[in-house]
Formats: sequence, structure tokens, C-alpha cells
Amino acid sequence: MPIYASSLMIVTRLFKLGIRFAAWVTPQAKEWHRKRNLNLTEAERHLAARNWVDAEQHLVLALAERRHTSGKQLDLLLQLVNAQCHQAKWEQAEQNVQVAIGLAGNDPSMRSRALATLVDLQLEQKKYSEAEQTIRAIEAIETAQSSPDRARLAECSRKLGTALLNSGRTGEAFSAFQQAATLSEQAFGPNHQHTAQSLAQLGMLSRQNGEHAEAQRCLRRALDIHRVVSGPDSHESTQALYHLAASLEESGDVEGAVGEYERVLKLKERQVGGNRQETADAQVRLAALYVKAGRIGAARELLTQAIGALERKGGPQLAQAFEILAEVEDHMGNPADARQWRERASEITAARV
Repeated sequence: MPIYASSLMIVTRLFKLGIRFAAWVTPQAKEWHRKRNLNLTEAERHLAARNWVDAEQHLVLALAERRHTSGKQLDLLLQLVNAQCHQAKWEQAEQNVQVAIGLAGNDPSMRSRALATLVDLQLEQKKYSEAEQTIRAIEAIETAQSSPDRARLAECSRKLGTALLNSGRTGEAFSAFQQAATLSEQAFGPNHQHTAQSLAQLGMLSRQNGEHAEAQRCLRRALDIHRVVSGPDSHESTQALYHLAASLEESGDVEGAVGEYERVLKLKERQVGGNRQETADAQVRLAALYVKAGRIGAARELLTQAIGALERKGGPQLAQAFEILAEVEDHMGNPADARQWRERASEITAARV
């Protein structure tokens, strides 16, 4: 047999053996890889499903089972802190976030990420002064860089606004949310969810301050973005629409407010597991507007639905519902019933004094 033919047969045989070996070893390698990454993949699966207890267990195992790069270890630690926060395991979460900060060392990006998680932990525990200090530290890190992370700075401004608002520093909070909206547009674009969140906060603060033209401008923009990004039936869309309706009502645009409140209630009807108190509040506000418009029957129907939910909690909202129902009974020619509802409203008010 010629040497060339013999060599070709050997090469062909080796090639076939190689294919058989690859066919045998591939499932073995896949199984080895699966077992090696089992806790990592399970942790990711449980985090996505919001199964915080299971996620925590797999993250602890993943951290302990082998050496990771510092970047991967930081990822796992911050995910662990997130899972523990959702279980109100504050002490363990604080310990792990401090480990993450120590691991980050002087690396600006890693340190900034670790501190951002600390801010979330502090806000969850209502430690607003500490959260403000941590945010200032992140801003100092980022602004010292030649290319600061605008997305992180935008998030910092939004969280700073939340901390300042809860500390009673409304004016400073307004400025922080303005900066958050500007930075969000630069980092994410004008039609991003983070931009919408900042605009919604600006709108709500403007409404509280009686600046209704600005409130309605911000809330309409936030609503347009939320409808596209989160969906027209989303919680975010409903919240923006509710505050828009309230601003229209408070600025004297009764017709506009009625239309938006009616849309809010239609959205609430389609939502599963929505906040019943928010629905009741919208019903009471809309009922008051219906009374002004002479739509007495529609107002009474709304109040009957709202009072059923409000009686569980009581408080000024229930008293307001009783007062409006008294007006309804007056319009319907039932003075005795109207007097009874006013007495019940007075009892609630007196009990709170």
C-alpha cells in the first residue's frame, strides 16, 4: 500500500476516534459544569422568582464552595445583601455589605457599587441621615473619575431626594429629583423608566407645593413613559394617573379630574392584587366631584363601595366619605340619614383629637 494511502487511513481513523471521544466527553463536561455552577444558577433562578430564602441559601453556598474573582465575589455578596434585605435580616445584611466594601478596596467602580447597595439598606431601615452621607461618598467617588457613571449618579440623586423628602427637607428633595431627571435623560434617554420615576416624584412634590402646572407637565411625561415601558395597566402608570387627577382637581379643573379619576378606577378594576385603600381614596374623591356635578346616584354607588374598604382602617378618609354621603342623602331628601352620617363622621374626628 502506498505510504500516502496508509497515512490517509491513519488520519481518518484518528479523526473518527476523535469524534467518538468528543461525543463521549461532551455530556461528561456538561454535567461537570452543571454541578460546578449549580449554586450559582440556582441562586439566579430564585432571585428572579423573588424566592429570597432559597436565593440566600444558594448564594452562601456559592460564596463558600470555591475561589472567585474579586468582581464575581462582589456580585454574589451584593446579591446576598439584597436577598437578606427582603427578609429584614438587617444585621446579616449590614455585615455582608461591609465585607463587600472591604473587598472593593480602592477600586472606584467596585466601591461605588458596594456603597450603592449600602444606601438601599439604609433607606429600607429609614436611616435617612446615614443614607445621605453614603450618597455623598458615592458622588465624590464618581465625580473624581474622568468618565463618571452618570447612571449611578442619577440613581444617587433620586435616592437622595427620597432621603431628604423623608427628613422633611422638601426644597432640597425637589432639587435632587430635578437633578435625577436630568441625569437620567443623559444616562438612559428621555423615555426610560428611571427618567419617569424622577419625573413622577417631581410631579408629586410640585402638586404638594401647589405648583399644578409644573406638576401636570411632569406627571403627563412620566405617565407617557410608564405606559410604553411598564404598560398602561401597570402600578406605575396608575400612580402617575392618580396624582395627575388629584392635581387637576386641586387646580379647579373638575371636568379633567373626573375623566382621569374614572380612568384610574378602570385601571384598578383590571389589576390583580391592587391596593384597595388607593382605590377607595380615588372613589371618595370622584364621588365628591360627582356631587358637585349633580350626579348623585353615581356618587352614592362609589361611596358605598369605598366605605366597605375604609371601615377596616378608619381615619380621616372614612370621615370624609361619611361627610360626602351625608351631602348625597341631603340631595336625595333624606335629612335623618344625612344627620346620622354626619354624626359618624364627627365621632371619627373627635376620636383623633
